[in-house]
Amino acid sequence: MNERHALIIGGTGMLADVSLWLTEMGYRVSVIGQTIEKHRQLRRKAKDPQLLNSLAIDYSQLSVVETHINKAMDENGPISLVVSWTPDYRSLELVGRLVSERIADWKLFHVKGSSRYLEDDPIEIAANCQYRSIYLGFIIEGSQSRWLNHQEIACGVIHNIKKDNDVGIVGTLSPYEKRPGY
Repeated sequence: MNERHALIIGGTGMLADVSLWLTEMGYRVSVIGQTIEKHRQLRRKAKDPQLLNSLAIDYSQLSVVETHINKAMDENGPISLVVSWTPDYRSLELVGRLVSERIADWKLFHVKGSSRYLEDDPIEIAANCQYRSIYLGFIIEGSQSRWLNHQEIACGVIHNIKKDNDVGIVGTLSPYEKRPGY
């Protein structure tokens, strides 16, 4: 059994390269994503597809999430690292409770949109979780601004995982009124 097990919620879309990077770092990676085709695409890109555990589920269906996370930990060991891009804090809190029951110390890198930087809902985190926030901002190019692309997001999330700071920002969050479409 692989000793390092990670969970990526939303790991087949803009965090796909984060999922692949973690396998290259030696993690067994359980990936929650809703579409089977995106899981297939991710496996095709992986250097070692055996390190990917595809969980093609809807993270808003809590009983399904609970069943699949417990099964993933039964088969691959406790999860020591979670990277999450989900607006559904209920599912993330459930994952946190399940992970906390099986391991003494773990990390959660919670990827959030720029609007959460100024106003965020509280999330219940277990005492044995090292919680990190990564905010996705935007890019200013001259007098224009644009949202980050998937490659910039993945590179920024990887950078922030390596830095391991309590709060990380990908792109910029200020001036806030310069956000695209604002």
